[in-house]
Amino acid sequence: MKKLFALIAVAMASVMVANAQIGIVAGIGSSTTTVNEEDILSNLNGVSDYHLGVALKLPLPLGFAIQPELTYQIKGADLGAIVNEGAETSVDEFNFKSGVAQLDLGIQWGIDLVAFRPFIFGKPFIGYVINEDFAKNISEDTEKTLKEAQNKLQYGFSVGAGIDLLEHFQLSVAFFKNLGNLFNENGEVNASTDDVDTSKLTDLSNYGGIKVTLGFFF
Repeated sequence: MKKLFALIAVAMASVMVANAQIGIVAGIGSSTTTVNEEDILSNLNGVSDYHLGVALKLPLPLGFAIQPELTYQIKGADLGAIVNEGAETSVDEFNFKSGVAQLDLGIQWGIDLVAFRPFIFGKPFIGYVINEDFAKNISEDTEKTLKEAQNKLQYGFSVGAGIDLLEHFQLSVAFFKNLGNLFNENGEVNASTDDVDTSKLTDLSNYGGIKVTLGFFF
């Protein structure tokens, strides 16, 4: 009986590998952040971003599939002004963007309708910030402080829906949310300059937003 189960498992694995597809994925989106403290108000605007990378699609029984992806993704936020305890500091185009190397593990479920396959999915992800870009109107000291205090390790999830077309094309729309804090909570963000008061940027939540992805699978 054990040998039978082993043979079935090997056969299923062989079918999965035989039907696996390698693909290229790329897309655009928008991300932003929110403020957690009531004594800080900001004009929060979304920042346009993009992502690109490679993917591997592995079909499973009962309409399921696994699709890990390794991408480079831009995430960011734009704070038009920061209001701290009633004293507004006007900061034109104070924005920051992070370039993240990110690994997603997508789990899909869909219905194969021959020419196309609609599906829903969830994707836990983990990533690491490999470069940052802050607004040019802040001082070098403030920019250095922000870069040192930003959490480099990124993790979170995304959920969404998509469609496979003709077994080679894929279009999906997802909502993503980074978990954890955007900046450290241990008091490292304590610089205050004429450019912008960064003393309470730890109250900013991590990135969240939407993205649209187009994939081509070989």
